[in-house]
Amino acid sequence: MAGFVRELTDRSFAIEYAVASLDFPWRMTNETLDLASAEGRLLSERVVSPEDFPPFDRSTRDGYALSSEDSYGASASNPAFLTVCGEVPMGSLPSFSVKTGECALIHTGGVLPAGADAVIMLENSERAGKWLEIRKAVQMGENIVFRGEEFASGSVLLEKGAPVDFRSAGILSAAGVASVRVFQIKVGILSTGDEIVPCETPALHPGQFRDANAYILSSLMRRHGLQPVYYGICGDSRKALEAALHHALEECSVVLISGGSSVSARDLCSTLLESLPAPGLLVRGILMSPGKPTLIAGMKAERKLVMGLPGHPFSCYLAAYTVLLPLVHAMHTGKTVSPWKTVFLPTAESVFGHSGIEEFLPCRLSEGKALPLPMKSSFAKAVGSADGLIRLPASRETVRPEEEVEIWLW
Repeated sequence: MAGFVRELTDRSFAIEYAVASLDFPWRMTNETLDLASAEGRLLSERVVSPEDFPPFDRSTRDGYALSSEDSYGASASNPAFLTVCGEVPMGSLPSFSVKTGECALIHTGGVLPAGADAVIMLENSERAGKWLEIRKAVQMGENIVFRGEEFASGSVLLEKGAPVDFRSAGILSAAGVASVRVFQIKVGILSTGDEIVPCETPALHPGQFRDANAYILSSLMRRHGLQPVYYGICGDSRKALEAALHHALEECSVVLISGGSSVSARDLCSTLLESLPAPGLLVRGILMSPGKPTLIAGMKAERKLVMGLPGHPFSCYLAAYTVLLPLVHAMHTGKTVSPWKTVFLPTAESVFGHSGIEEFLPCRLSEGKALPLPMKSSFAKAVGSADGLIRLPASRETVRPEEEVEIWLW
């Protein structure tokens, strides 16, 4: 086992140390999926447009297509008059062109006929037979979208690593991209502890807890384009834990072990990770609260990342959110991009921290202020009730009401 960080270390340093030690990025497995099946996954390659979009000049309003020059100087008190030469059919090209002094009825999305460079809206005109009265001047390009204006053939639609979601699916489908290459990053999830029982357990015996972490982690992984694989609950036995870990490593690029990382004679996770092929255990404990007992390990040649996460639900989630997600992003891109959006807002109440350690508190946002939620690391409800996290850097202690704090929104 290679050398590892023995003392509690800064979270950012721990991430960068692991990235360098494991020589990210790795070449990851990918697959081709149709657009519907790719929902939520991460693109494994840049996508460029195969065509111009829109493929023709089109109207964005119901109105009349015309040459903008024919409307110059028109107003309610000094209208211009044009001859209506036809109507643009929806779904096909117009068979006519618009000449000087003419206009054509057009509907939203209709193809702009030759000779026209603008559309005047219905409410700014009035028709009487073949005559159209125009009460407003329009500029060239007004109320239309030109061919290729949204994106041109060969232009980049989405970069590698972008998620396929409501923001990108419309772009891809509009460009005729019906299938995409996506990363296939399987994340094995293994819960540990003799006290942990399945969530469907109807009645708990004294000292037992239902497995909340597996569901928290699975949902978090899917939200960020990863494929969780649940390997069940493993008791406090080195032999059983070792077998379960090796099974997960055979099938997954990332393995998460929740529990088994705190200071206890029965916790076997750290010693097991020390025995992994090089570099093995890299970080034993991170200078953050909650989440201090987080472990980071990996197998460079085999391209495997393993993390030991705290057993308490909020601590487990926080370690995965603030450490694992940046690591996984670096795994396939080489860049440790964070998934959260940072804002600074005044706090509604005092927040008490401790110097020398980075701290996170769940919070709600109300009327432009952050309201801290005083929940312990064992509370699963801490995640569900919050809008984000208050981050107190190691250099900051007490925050008074109305003072600004750093908020990480999820």
